[in-house]
This record gives sequence, structure tokens and C-alpha cells, in this order.
Amino acid sequence: MRRLTRGAKSRPLLALAVAGLFWLLVFAAFLRFGEGGLTLFYEIPPEATDYRFTFQPEGIVRVTDSHISADGVELSVHLRGVGRGVTRATLLWDGPMDDALYERELSSTIHALPFGILFDSITWNFSGWEFFTFCLSLFLLTASLIFFLASRNEKKRVYYSYRSTALLGLAIFCLVAGFLRADMLLGFARAENAGTVWSLLVSTIVTAQTFMRSTAFVIAGFALAVAASNLVLMRHEGTRPSNMLGIFVSLVMVGGAAFGIWMSRSLLSFPLRNVLLNVYAGLFVYLECLLAATIIRALQAGRHEPAYDRDYVLILGCRIRPDGTLYPLIRSRVDRAVAFARAQQEKTGRLPVLIPSGGKGEDEPLSEAEAMAAYLRTQGFPEQNILIENQSRTTRENMLFSRKLMDASARAAFSTSSYHVYRAGILAAEENWNLDGMGSRTKWYFWPNAFLREFIGLMAAGWLQQLAAAAVITVVSVVLTELVM
Repeated sequence: MRRLTRGAKSRPLLALAVAGLFWLLVFAAFLRFGEGGLTLFYEIPPEATDYRFTFQPEGIVRVTDSHISADGVELSVHLRGVGRGVTRATLLWDGPMDDALYERELSSTIHALPFGILFDSITWNFSGWEFFTFCLSLFLLTASLIFFLASRNEKKRVYYSYRSTALLGLAIFCLVAGFLRADMLLGFARAENAGTVWSLLVSTIVTAQTFMRSTAFVIAGFALAVAASNLVLMRHEGTRPSNMLGIFVSLVMVGGAAFGIWMSRSLLSFPLRNVLLNVYAGLFVYLECLLAATIIRALQAGRHEPAYDRDYVLILGCRIRPDGTLYPLIRSRVDRAVAFARAQQEKTGRLPVLIPSGGKGEDEPLSEAEAMAAYLRTQGFPEQNILIENQSRTTRENMLFSRKLMDASARAAFSTSSYHVYRAGILAAEENWNLDGMGSRTKWYFWPNAFLREFIGLMAAGWLQQLAAAAVITVVSVVLTELVM
């Protein structure tokens, strides 16, 4: 597989930085040329007969508007910055105090920052925080588009690529985060006095928990399907360790979800529980997005149709019957290659050479390649268009040994079971061969293991990038949790 240059690798990050700067400038322009200011909300006793604001020192902020709600218990005050610095804002009121819960004054520290930004140290509200949240939502949606386009471009360059899958996973993650931020902002817009930066932060860190809980049934259903598919797979294909992978992973998935629920209800100290739970939920959602991306890519690969301009079609082997005939699984691979070859001949007049590839196993009477070649002859495929490769034992060797039989400039494709196309394409790419594949229809119970195998491969291939993403999610979760505690 051709290696990405340093510049190509950095393009998504560069685009992300430009997008971040753009939306930051939009936010700054809104503050500079918009109304500006900061609205604070105070609950005052119904018995209050008068109220007033004092500032110490003066000359930093001023009150531009204030009004009491219809029920007379909530005061909204709009402040504008007239200088820079820090001032102590105190709200005082007069009247009888029948309720001991009310005090006669409320104080907070107001910071006047550049661009006319005001920051309240009590509620953490700042000027234009609503628009900032809007810009953040648009930035996340823009990031999703950037990662999606980068994934598509990578797939065009190397069709079977873990990198394109990882970029698609990031696109899904940013898409989910962006829409959830926008939904929270809309919720605050419907109840203006409920929208504070503190409540936004609380909603943000709870979002991952909410998403994890809302998708728990999907995860449980997927885990159940994985376990069921492995039981069927073992009944048909034997109890090899590879056929039991899904049962183990399904237990891990269910256990992971159960662990998150346990943490949310455990007797751990409240601060520690919140930190652990939010970090865990953030990582859980990220892994969900990567798994979704893996499933999408595997399904796309299984349905892919190469262009009708091939010189060779490699047929990947698998186990044959003791009598030398083909099991339905391997026969479907041969039938798929023959159908493609016939379709190409009909459209272009060129019949590609088919290369059945596969050596002889210990319990097989002849090589898989020879068994496939015999079947091709019974289907009337021309002998001169059959080239046998009968030494390989693995998919990687299928690729390596078959390539040696082809002309250096030949255009080739491979035929295998639909669930195996993505994996085979990855192996070919790792051997510097950007090879197109086609998939034959197979039983449903092969797919879950294929999804899990490629998900594990994705995590292993880009382990450094995945650790970096996990570190960012962890730091953001910890910081947000500490801010609201």
C-alpha cells in the first residue's frame, strides 16, 4: 500500500484548524458588532419592594436593562462592559423578609475581558455564550464533514484502508456530538432563564452517559446476534478458536455496558464516581462510533463491484470436501468470479484469466486451487483462461503467490466471500497492492465475526492515534466534570 506523505496525513488536521479559527472569528465578530453584553437572572422574594445594583469598583460595567417576571420572583438584568477589569456586582432589595431562605443581597464577581466579553464567576455565564455554543455545534458538524471527506478521499486512494475507516469513525463521533450540542442549545432557547453555562456544562458531560444508555439496547442486541452467530458458526464450521471470538467479545460488550450502569449507581465517592463515569461513557461512545464505521466499511466492501477492465481475477480458496468437491462457501466464490468474467466479456469483449488460489491442506485430497479449476471446467470456462496457484496456505500468500503469476502491469481483482472482502483487501494493501475485490453472497452468521475481526484490526493498526483520541476524550471529560463539581 502506498504510504501517505506527511502533508497528506496532516490535511484533515489542517482543515480542522482552519475550521476552528473560522468559527472562532465568527463568534468574535458577533461580539464585536452585535448587541453584546450579558444577561443575569436572579430569584428575589415576592415581598421585595425595591432593588438596586452596586458595583465596586465602578466604571467597568453598567446596567442597560432590567425587568421582573410576571410572577414577580425573577429579575433579569442586562449588563454591558464599559471598561476592562474586575468588579464586584451586588444586588440589594428592600421589603419584609418572611422567608429565611432569602438574603437581602446577592453578590458576584464580573470580569470584563477583551472584545467586550463579560464573565460571571457565579453562573460562569459569559457574553454571547449562546452564540459560542452555536459556533461550537457548527464546528463539530464541520469537523464531521472534514473527516468524512478525508475518509472518502483515502478510500479513493486505497479502497481497503483502516485509515479511511478510522476517519469515518471520527466523522460519526463529531456528527453525534454536534447534533447533541445543537439540541441542547435549542432546549435552552425555549426556556431562556434555564440556559446557563453551568447547565450547558452539566448537559455536555451527561450527554455521553445519556447516549450510552440510549444505545444500550442496540449494543445488547448486537452482542446477542454475535453470540448467536458464533453458535451457528461452530455448529457448521467446528469449534475453532476463531469461530468462538464473537462469544468472548459479546460478553465483553455486555459486561462493559453493565459496568457503566454499575458505576452510575455504585457507592463510590460522588466526585470519583462522576469522573470515572464520564470518562468511561465518553470512551464507550467513541468505540461505538468506530464499530459503526467498521460495519459500514465492511458492508460497502462486500457490495463493491470492480470495473470491467480486468486482466486477471484471483479466486481466494478455502476448505474443500474430503472427496475433492467444493463446499457451497468456496463454490460461491468461483461462481462470483465466473459471473464477473462473463459480464466483462459481454460488455468489453475481453475475458479475464481466472486464478484459483489455494494449497493442499492436511485433510484435503488435492489442492483447493485444483479443485476450483476442476469445477471451472465443468462450468465450461475455457482452459486457456485458467491459471492455477496451488502453493498458498493463507490469504496473504494467496495475494503474494498469485501476483507472481501475473504481468507487472496487469489489472486484477479478487473474488471471495462478501464478509471476507474487506479483510482480503486490507492484506493486499499491506503488500503494496491496491487491489479491487468482489464478494459472493454468504450466510448471515459469518458477518459478526468479520465485523469484530476488522474492528480489532482497526484498533491495532492505528493504536497510537486511538490512544491520542482516547487521551483527548479523557482530558475533556475530566475537565468538564471538575468544572461543574
